[in-house]
Amino acid sequence: MSLALAHKRRTLAMGSAAAIAAAAAPQAYSPAEALSSPANAKKHLLLMEAALDQDLERLSNLKNLASKQALKRDELLPKYQDFIQRYMDSGLVMENRVLVQVMVWLFDTVQFEDGLELADFAIGQGQQMPERFKRRDVQTFVADAVIDWAYAEHNGGRSPEPYLSNLLPRVDGEWDLTEQIPSKYHKLVGIRAMEAEQWETALHHLERSTALYAKAGNETRIAKCRKALTKQAPAVTGAQ
Repeated sequence: MSLALAHKRRTLAMGSAAAIAAAAAPQAYSPAEALSSPANAKKHLLLMEAALDQDLERLSNLKNLASKQALKRDELLPKYQDFIQRYMDSGLVMENRVLVQVMVWLFDTVQFEDGLELADFAIGQGQQMPERFKRRDVQTFVADAVIDWAYAEHNGGRSPEPYLSNLLPRVDGEWDLTEQIPSKYHKLVGIRAMEAEQWETALHHLERSTALYAKAGNETRIAKCRKALTKQAPAVTGAQ
C-alpha cells in the first residue's frame, strides 16, 4: 500500500486546475463518484464509518494480538485503501475518522513509510485522533508509536533506523510535544552512540535528553561518556 505516492501521481496527472474543477462539478451519487462533491462525500463517509465501526467491533472480539495484526494488515487496510486514495485526491477537507483509523493501523502493523505519509496528510488537514486516544493529537500518536517501537527494536538487538533519526528533528523542533517524548528520542540515540563508542555524539544527545526532561535517568551514562572523552584527550594531544 502506498497511499501518499498514489495521491501524488494522481494529482500530477490531473493537474491542479483539473482537480479543483472535478471536485466542484456536481455528480450523481455512486461509489465511483462518491467524493466528487462535499454532499456526496458526506453520504459516502457515513457509509464508510458504519463499515469501520463493524470492523472495530470485529477487532475488539479478537483476543490474540497476532490475529488482530493479521486482520488489519491482510484485510482491513486493503479494504479501505481505495477510499483513502480517492479522498486524498478529492481536494476535500472534512473530519475523516476512517482516514485517521487507517493511519493508526499502518503504525500498528509497522508500515511506517505509508503511516508517516498519511500522518503528514492528516496533520495538514487538522484531523483529530479518536476519543479513545485520550486527547492526543496526530503528532503525539506518531511520535509515541515510533519511539515505543524503536526501544523494542533496540532491546531485541535490532536497529530502529532510519525512523529514529529521521523523526528526531520533527519531535524536537517541528512538533509541539511534551518534553518527555523528544527526551526519549535523544536518550536512545545517545545509548546507541555509546554502544558504538561515539562518545561526543552520545554525550550531546544524553545531555539534550536530560535538558528536556530532568528525570530521564541519564546521569550514569553521561558520566561514562565524559570519562571516556577525558581518556581520549591525552591520546589526541600526543598524536599532535
